[in-house]
Amino acid sequence: MKLLFASGGDPNVVTIDNFFASQIDVRKTVLYIPIAWEGDPTYTSCFNWFKERFQAYGITNVEMCTDFNHVSDLERYEAVFIGGGNTFKLLKEIKDSQFDKKLIRYLNNGGFVYGGSAGAIIFGKTIKSCEYLDKNDVGLTDLTGLNLVGGRDILCHYSENDNEFIRAYDNDLYILCEESGLYVNNNKIESIGKPYLNKNDVTI
Repeated sequence: MKLLFASGGDPNVVTIDNFFASQIDVRKTVLYIPIAWEGDPTYTSCFNWFKERFQAYGITNVEMCTDFNHVSDLERYEAVFIGGGNTFKLLKEIKDSQFDKKLIRYLNNGGFVYGGSAGAIIFGKTIKSCEYLDKNDVGLTDLTGLNLVGGRDILCHYSENDNEFIRAYDNDLYILCEESGLYVNNNKIESIGKPYLNKNDVTI
């Protein structure tokens, strides 16, 4: 299982993007999932952004998924990139389509998933860390995530203004600022870019 998480976007994640490209065969096809995004119903602008962002690393064979029900075989993809946006929307669509089962099977078979912001938060034990940023307009009631980071949750876009929220939080956290990356390779977890923080690292 190989998971890579980032908090921010260009240009803050150059180190993390470079690491991603170094870990895969860039000649093969990457699946891009922009479903968390709410600003473009066709996701055309998202797709153009992704292709422009990663062509510098030689990643040019890209397919986009805008409906989880239309993905039958993840195994043919070298990697999967899950983009940011509204975490509630993303998790609801994943659960409603049972895409979480396909994603976990893909990871267990050696697949590589890169999640940015909402695409990272869903891999925590819960997605409660996004409650102060995202609106739950989709009415998601089960906030249980995919729980693939040792029982912790993931908080993205950290700033010192979040410290009070973090100290009152009821679960352990991996805390990512815009330049932070988190790489999970089976049971090994390491920082890529600026180090992530733990809950005890912040003070009110």
